[in-house]
Order: sequence, then structure tokens, then C-alpha cells
Amino acid sequence: MFREEPETRAQSLGAAALGLLLEQMPDAALCLLDTAGVIEEWHPSAEALLGHIASQVQGQRLETLLPEERRFEAELPRALFEASAQGRGRMEGALMTRTGQRRVCVMDLSPRLDGEDDIAGFIVLVRATGPRRAVDTVAANENLAAAHRLNLTRATDDPAWVGIDLTGRVSGMGEGAASWLGCDVEDTLGRAIEVCIQLRDAASWPIALHRSVRSRRPISVNVAPVDGGEAPLRTARLLPLRTSEGRLNGFTLLVESADVASASIEPPATSSQRTPLDRASDRAGVLAAAHDLREPLRKMQHNARQLQAAEAPRLTDQGRRQLESLQAAADRMQGMIGGMLRLARIDTGSVEVEPLELNTLIDDVRADLAVLIEEHGATFDISTLGGLTGDAAQLRALFQNLIDNSIRYRRAGTPPRIRIAAESSDDAPAGVRISYADNARGLASPELAFQPFRNNGSPDHGTGIGLSLCRRICRRHGGDLTVAETGETGTTFTIELNDIEDEAALDA
Repeated sequence: MFREEPETRAQSLGAAALGLLLEQMPDAALCLLDTAGVIEEWHPSAEALLGHIASQVQGQRLETLLPEERRFEAELPRALFEASAQGRGRMEGALMTRTGQRRVCVMDLSPRLDGEDDIAGFIVLVRATGPRRAVDTVAANENLAAAHRLNLTRATDDPAWVGIDLTGRVSGMGEGAASWLGCDVEDTLGRAIEVCIQLRDAASWPIALHRSVRSRRPISVNVAPVDGGEAPLRTARLLPLRTSEGRLNGFTLLVESADVASASIEPPATSSQRTPLDRASDRAGVLAAAHDLREPLRKMQHNARQLQAAEAPRLTDQGRRQLESLQAAADRMQGMIGGMLRLARIDTGSVEVEPLELNTLIDDVRADLAVLIEEHGATFDISTLGGLTGDAAQLRALFQNLIDNSIRYRRAGTPPRIRIAAESSDDAPAGVRISYADNARGLASPELAFQPFRNNGSPDHGTGIGLSLCRRICRRHGGDLTVAETGETGTTFTIELNDIEDEAALDA
């Protein structure tokens, strides 16, 4: 374990000696990581071993050099936390060279400590080895919620718990914690912990997580919701989550029920409860992930088409069915990626606020969907809806998604019928309240209707993005989209929209 100190002549000589030593070891390299696994320094020996130059990789997570299929297995974060706890860690596997080849390596990790005995980062010694060995597979924890609750019994009976995975994202949550945060559990899963809960007395979440693996007892931290409004500060205990074999699988945050009366924290201003993709960091992450997924998906679809063209005559019936299943799965994934991008761009795209006549806007949508409407004999009953100041493109997308859903998921043998009517709204005099009713199949699970990638239990109900996108548009316009009623003979939605005076209001 190394301790960070001001550079001295002895250290300079040591660095020079290390450089000479590494020059004599062409299969060894050195790099420095921060507490989150981001490359801080890329030694010339690493450039010689793998080919990547420092300007390309410094500032990137070391996982980006792992083969694509292993980047999301949390192997590096697990090795870093084990190094933090034990004073040394090791990770075995392939790293990608600059030319795209795999170099099988062993990485020995040693923590660097700062003046306060906290983890400042890691020194990584990379050694190229022989042919790639099979990596032992470890079964994932089958029930993370149960594992986090087991951690509860070790420290407290308080049900307000939050699970954190090895990459620092929320992996589970109890009802008590969701109530304290004022959030929906499904909406919060997968989000970075620092955008949900802020620390009062620790430098950062990575440092707090490393402290917890180095401690034999749960560590105490003061926490508050990032978007908690008037929610008071609370004390929480943080402890590692391990499998029965002792393998680190994440962390459990146990939030006390009592508030910290003596402490205060200034919460950031917020106008309403947040929803997924409200924060720039979340939106950027979704957009980056979606774009990154597109290229391997295109390769998968291309290879499937090539296989079908070249090998289909020689395939058995079962082989053809499996190939068709592969192509269908790739098409569904493409739809999901497109939905992720549409959902994220509701917040990131430019907006143009203008006065709109809603009846004219819906007429334009019907013209765009004319082929679908005529093909299925859909009929409309639309009353006078009035005007609104908002973004025309987003509002067209709102009604286009609703109408498209009503027609595509119609009841067998029943022509689609859609009624759109204005309702009186004393709550929002500057906007409109609209009732949208159809005679389609209805929603099997209304409570899941607005969750992305939930399709209400029906295999032909798409990706579940459409209604989530519609609700986000309504909320961007100061309103909401809710299910008034649903059943076998149709669904009625309530659409609330308020005037938006300028672009800044849309960003609120």
C-alpha cells in the first residue's frame, strides 16, 4: 500500500529506476487509477504493451479496455474494492490493444492513500501472460433484495435501505427509503447513487464505499435526498454486501428513521418530483449507452441476414426457428434503443415555443397517420379543444403515440374508435385538460403503463416506451398524463397541459 507524499529526490530516483526496470520487462506495464477506476496516468510502458497513447486513455475508465462482453460485469470495481479492503487485489483477463487484438493480462492493484488515510487511487501493474484461461463463473446473487435485507438484520431493523452495485448505481430499494427520497423504486433503479442521495460528511461516494470495505464495522454517514425539498438530513450506515462465499457484490445503505436535528443542509431548488432522465447526467448516460449499443446491434442484424442468405437452405427446421427468433430479438432491441433515444431527447432536443391550436395540430397528426387510419377504419369524435402555448413537435408526438397505440392495439373485429374532448379545469386556468378515450384492448397493468420497457404483459405491446414518452411530454408542459379508467372495452386517459411562456420554462 502506498501513501501520497510530496515529490522528493528519492522519489524521482525511484521513478527513474522503475522506468528502467519496466524497460527490461516488455511484458509489464504501469498505470494509475483514481478511486472510481478512471485512468489518471498512463505510463510509457503501458503504451508499449497495449499501444494506446496517454492522450487517448487518460480520463477514461479502465473498463473501456476490456473486451466488449466483459465491460459490464463489474470485475474491475470488485477488484478495486477488494484491494481497498485487503491492501492488494488482482484481476485476470484480456485487455484490448490499440489494433483491436486481445492481450491476456494479470493486473495487480495496490491502493494509494492520502494524508487522511483515505483511498486516493490505485497503482496497477499489468503483466501480459500466456493463452487466455477460462474464467471461473460465479453465479449472480439470485435475490439482491433478500441479500440487502440480510445486511439489515446485521445492523438494524430499519426498513429504509438502498442497495448500491459495484459501479455506484442503485440496485435495490426498500419502501422506507423510497418514501424518504420521494421517488418511485422502478424509476430510480440503475441511477448513479450521487444523483439520488448526497453525502454531508464524506468527500465523495467512491471514497465512502472504499472506507466501508476497509472497515470491519458499518461506517456512519449523514445523507439527504438530492431532490428532497425540505427533507431533513439523516444518519445512515454503509456496509458491504457479500455472497455466502464472501464475494463482494455491492453495498447496502441503511437509512435511520430519525432525522438529524442538529444538522441542516441547503437543498437544491426543485419545482416538482423528479422523474427518470430529468438530470443532465442521466440523459447523457442514456444517450451514450444507446449510441454505443447501436453498432454491435447492427453487426448482429447484418450477421443474421448473412447467415439466413447463405445457410438457410442447409438449416434444420429448428435451426431456422432459432435464426428467426434471433432476428426478432434484434429487431425488438433496435426498437428499444430507438425508444431510449426518443425518451432522452425529449429533454435534450431544442424546443420552439409557439401558440398552437390543438384541433389543427391533431388534424396534422391524423394526416400523417392517414394510411394506418384508413387501413383499419378508425373513426374519431373530437370536440373543440382550444389553444395552448407549447412545443408543436413534442405535442404532435404526444397525440401521434396515443392514436397509433389505439389503432395498433385494437380489439379483434372491432374498428378503432377514438374520442378526444376538452374537460373543465379549475386547477390550471392557463392550460387545458383533455379526455382521450379509445375502444382498444385496455391496459393489463395500469400501474406499469408509464414505465419504460414494460409492455403490460402482452408480447405484442411494443417496448413500453410510447406512454412513458407521452407522460414526459405532458410534464414538460407543466401537466401530466394519467389513466382515468381502463378495461376490456378500452382506456380513458386524462391529459393535462399548461401554457409554456418561454424555452426556459420548459427546462424547469
